[in-house]
Amino acid sequence: MPSGLVTNRVLNFTLRPLTPLHVWSGRTLLMGLDVVRRGRNLCFVDIERLPPEIVHQLYSTPANQIPYVLEKYSAQLPCRLEVKSTGFLPPKAQILELNQYVVPGSTLKGYIRTTVLYLMLKAIGEKGLAEALRRGVNLDEEPKNVAQGLEAEFFRGPQPGGKGGFVDSFQSLLVSDPEVVVDPGCLVVSEIRVVELLGRELKRIASQYALLATCGELRYRVSVRAPDKSVVSNIARPVREHFKDIERLRVLEEVDLLKALRDFGCYILSKELERVKLFKDLAGYAQMLEDLQRGYCSKPSSCVVARIGFSTGLTAKTVLGVVKEADPQLYQEVRSFMERQIHHTWDELTTKLVETSQGLVGPGWCELCVH
Repeated sequence: MPSGLVTNRVLNFTLRPLTPLHVWSGRTLLMGLDVVRRGRNLCFVDIERLPPEIVHQLYSTPANQIPYVLEKYSAQLPCRLEVKSTGFLPPKAQILELNQYVVPGSTLKGYIRTTVLYLMLKAIGEKGLAEALRRGVNLDEEPKNVAQGLEAEFFRGPQPGGKGGFVDSFQSLLVSDPEVVVDPGCLVVSEIRVVELLGRELKRIASQYALLATCGELRYRVSVRAPDKSVVSNIARPVREHFKDIERLRVLEEVDLLKALRDFGCYILSKELERVKLFKDLAGYAQMLEDLQRGYCSKPSSCVVARIGFSTGLTAKTVLGVVKEADPQLYQEVRSFMERQIHHTWDELTTKLVETSQGLVGPGWCELCVH
């Protein structure tokens, strides 16, 4: 499409962690093999740079004895990364590796997509919302496709002419992978605890170790590139299916992204505060959330609160909170369906917490500024 018929709005985003955050690289590392202790720190071993004498010894060592060899030579091992750890890590603990971009552009784009869907659902009114949810949620589909109809109603349609594939509103949103300004001192291996919220007591039910980012900043370039309004008026005898495609690709042109991100961020913050404020062991976390609420939700600014990454809960990653409020029966049906599929509880009766100098807090809270 000629450049004169396309609008290109460019925004610069800066993301800063407010609590430890994690986006998984897809690799799980093993304590004692991929990661070894070096004094008070942890060394992420650079396998490709191992000295020949250590490689030779490892080749002649039974697999179950390799961790002991690596421990013996820990001071000589090359580290691709050396970080702090909080607390004790058991032998053979599994550690989720952090994404090389910390929060890649695709993760931020997914968060923006959920934000815009939330905005559109809230805008159609109570009656229309319940009807849209019933139309859009199909429990006969695979779990990953349950809400495909909802996506289709707001963002997606088949390509014209039976070509296969889709035209999607978010084709017009381009999010770069970030410039990462994160010092190794901002990285820490810590335990993410899974805690059940029942009654007034916290019940610890599981945990996972992960490499977390606690500070620094990530800088993104975000472009909204969409057909100009003149495209519609310039089409001679417009074909309806092409007209719909142009309208889909213009969806984000009509959205105030900063306001949408603020509204969604403040919504998920308020929901988390409701869940944790009754627990005395989480008084510090509740106070932190109230401070964030006053700082980011009381008046408009160029920075918003967001929650991104691993262990941030269903409310931050989906529009399930909207489903629960608008159609409790549908929410129960979705919940039961998901529990049958994944064979464990699928709800918000648990929360994930990380130990920090402020006490236990939820992971993934961050500041997102738009320039």
